[in-house]
Amino acid sequence: MSRRIGLGARTRVASAPRGLWVEVDPGFFVGNDRRRFLGSISGAPTQGYTAFGPHSEFVGSFRDLDEAKAAVIAVVDGPRADAAAEADTPSR
Repeated sequence: MSRRIGLGARTRVASAPRGLWVEVDPGFFVGNDRRRFLGSISGAPTQGYTAFGPHSEFVGSFRDLDEAKAAVIAVVDGPRADAAAEADTPSR
């Protein structure tokens, strides 16, 4: 008989935001996904989090760190990001 260990009352349905997020200073997080800088987030659980995109543009304010990470990733993955990446790519 197997027994599950570590299951708490709280579960998360959504997957964790992608990329590597590191707290480089207390309350200041930066993210990258091996290919590019995703952005930064500052704040604390009691105050909320402020998210910024890869060019330091304001993304929004969030109660949860994972929500802030997801918002930064959405900006990076959005249609404007794809168009900008294509504009920076030299044509052959």
